Amino acid sequence: MFRRFLLLALLLAPASAQLTPRQEMRDTPIARVVREVGPAVLNVYQDVESELGWPFNQYYGPLKTTRRSLGSGFLIDPDGYILTNAHVIQRGNQGIHVTLTDRSDHPAELVAVDPDNDVALLKITPPPGQRLPTVRLGTSSDVMVGEGIIAIGNPLGNENSVASGIVSSVFREVQVPGRRGSDTDSPVYKDSIQFDAPINPGNSGGPLLNVTGEVIGITFAIASEAQGISFAIPIDRVRETLTQSLFNPRIRRGIATGFEVQGDPVQRAVTLADVQPGGPAARAGLHAGDRLVSVAGKPVEWEFDYNKALLGSHPGDQVDVVVERDGRTVHAKLELGQDDSPLQVIWRRMGLAVVDHPQYKGVRVERVDPAGPAAALRLQTGDLIDGLGEREVDSLAQLFQLIRNLPPETPLVVHVWRGRGASYGTLQLR
Repeated sequence: MFRRFLLLALLLAPASAQLTPRQEMRDTPIARVVREVGPAVLNVYQDVESELGWPFNQYYGPLKTTRRSLGSGFLIDPDGYILTNAHVIQRGNQGIHVTLTDRSDHPAELVAVDPDNDVALLKITPPPGQRLPTVRLGTSSDVMVGEGIIAIGNPLGNENSVASGIVSSVFREVQVPGRRGSDTDSPVYKDSIQFDAPINPGNSGGPLLNVTGEVIGITFAIASEAQGISFAIPIDRVRETLTQSLFNPRIRRGIATGFEVQGDPVQRAVTLADVQPGGPAARAGLHAGDRLVSVAGKPVEWEFDYNKALLGSHPGDQVDVVVERDGRTVHAKLELGQDDSPLQVIWRRMGLAVVDHPQYKGVRVERVDPAGPAAALRLQTGDLIDGLGEREVDSLAQLFQLIRNLPPETPLVVHVWRGRGASYGTLQLR
């Protein structure tokens, strides 16, 4: 009798591998998913340097050792974009590498990280002429308790291991793993997927798949005091943080399109929503409900395609947009505007996304641009900023007023509360 838990520690064969007649007789939905998705799952590692403790540091002075942090990830785009857990990237954004199933090693850039949702976006540069394999993101909105799932990852460094099981429960309350060096509490989410496939350290960041090969979650936690209790971040929450904050050219470049987008993961379609009267989209003749076909000559099947098509664009650029409306194709020229809203100005100049703190005077850091001035000051999600120089900061609006007209490279002393401790440092405006 076959056991429900199937753990295969093997190097995944390419999706194009031909099966022998005997293998065809034994082929299963799980094996087909592994062949299709497996090549897009990779190993993430990072060299982490730390000081040796007692007694080595007592007798031999301060000694340091380097170890490799191991986790999993998966390719979501042929240009080399990768999703993984934020807690897999342990310290800083340097020394990150990924290993593909062909054993090739690639340095990875940390594009952005969202510690509160435990999601990070990495990027590698594909070898010339090579099209990287990718996964297909599904939806977690219709996940059923009892349906079969497959998890692929790198438990304990065993590359591309496969585990199968069922969904045990949905909407479980789980606290995301704590951030190293943070004094703030990690958030608790009530939408986590519980499943019973055997998961071990190193699986974090790997995909949780349904039997059609769609990603329905990212593996991120296990109950260490139990067996067969594992958790995944639902992919719908990942989609939201990916397209709204982790990879959004409007935040990075301050461009305004005059509309929002709404994705349909089932139909693999993106439609326009909230078209602003008099905005760039309205002036280009675009309507709410139009289905995006292409942007800047690049096909759009999900929100990430739309964001990637605008990457590198600037205010004033004209972009070709093709939409489908009432069964006909409509071509438009979209002239991008400048987004000078307080949120965008603070992001561009300080590298921070902030909100008014619900309890105290000041602003709470929601996200930090890894390449921005705030990251250089080691600010992090959850920090409370209550002053710039000798001026108090009571709100987002006040922070915007303080920095909006200052010249580039102006040094600012930032006063920060983290947990119960206060500190300050100098930040240089962009």
